[in-house]
Amino acid sequence: MSQLNNLSIEELIEPITGDAVTGEDPRSDISPTSTYYLLKDVRSTARANERKALIDEEDVLSVAIEWRPIFEQVPDITRDKAKDLEYIAWFIEAACRLHGFKGLSFGFTLAAELIERYWENLYPIPDPDDLEERIAPLIGLNGVESEGSLIQPIKTIPITEGAFAYSTWQYEQALEVDRLDSDKQEKRFDAGAISLEEVELSIKETSDSFFIELDADVNAAIAAFSRLSEVMDTAMGGLPQPTSYIRKALEACALQIHTITEPILAKSQTSSISTEVEAETDDEVTAQSGSTGIEQQLNSRAQAIENLEKIAEFFKNTEPHSPMSYAIEQVIRWSDLSLPELLQELIQDGEARNGFFKLSGIKTEE
Repeated sequence: MSQLNNLSIEELIEPITGDAVTGEDPRSDISPTSTYYLLKDVRSTARANERKALIDEEDVLSVAIEWRPIFEQVPDITRDKAKDLEYIAWFIEAACRLHGFKGLSFGFTLAAELIERYWENLYPIPDPDDLEERIAPLIGLNGVESEGSLIQPIKTIPITEGAFAYSTWQYEQALEVDRLDSDKQEKRFDAGAISLEEVELSIKETSDSFFIELDADVNAAIAAFSRLSEVMDTAMGGLPQPTSYIRKALEACALQIHTITEPILAKSQTSSISTEVEAETDDEVTAQSGSTGIEQQLNSRAQAIENLEKIAEFFKNTEPHSPMSYAIEQVIRWSDLSLPELLQELIQDGEARNGFFKLSGIKTEE
């Protein structure tokens, strides 16, 4: 994703000046008004309030607004003052809270572009013998031996928009509780767990368009992170960097979203095909208005075959595991055969086939 709201990747990756393409190290300003340290405090406070909300079983999303100063100020800093991967890591955290998968996709893309263009000059400046210091802020999002700072926020992105919006981790929790026996379920509900019925109600209250857009957004975020992972590995001399926690968190979200959206997307595609078929049929009828009955019949058959081809393509895309598309394609192929040719395929026993031909009066070429 190259744009988010009024932000543009192209503007943010332009060199700051000809002499200092990545600007100045923001850590050099240690005054009380230092933007770097002020934003660092904003992040620390926001994370502390999120942890408190989790402990108090309050809505974590209510704290998201506290990340707005980072989301609003880091782009200007990146464009005009300093291209710094720690700032970018904070921005990704803020974008995740405020703009979900769209924000992640934008943030991952921005990080990849900066590394590709300015790796040798990006801040923070590492020890000459330890390049990991430069990329450490992004690694912190993933974590090394345990989950990093971005994992829970990813799983907290809302995936419904009903009266009560629920996230992936809440959906997973509801599915887990639903598999328990009734006594254990009651204990979990008393402790504040969400029931599967509540999540399913929210899904029903959510528009199809929301889910279709959400499905595209999570796929874009996965693709953007995959690219960032490759760019990070390349920058570090081909040494694989820890990225599995973020990848698995995104895939977990995608799994739940795809489960919800699959029937919606299938319904949308079916509706699209039906509309297209109806439009083409109307055009065909109009074109045939001056034709003879025989011509209309021939054209109608051709149209029917064309429609069957579209239906076969639909099932091939939406149900690749199903034999439906192959069966329809077989029927289409048979439609081009003469009756003797068709019976040659359908009746494998030559003697039985010849007997049928003789009884029915079908003549074949010797």
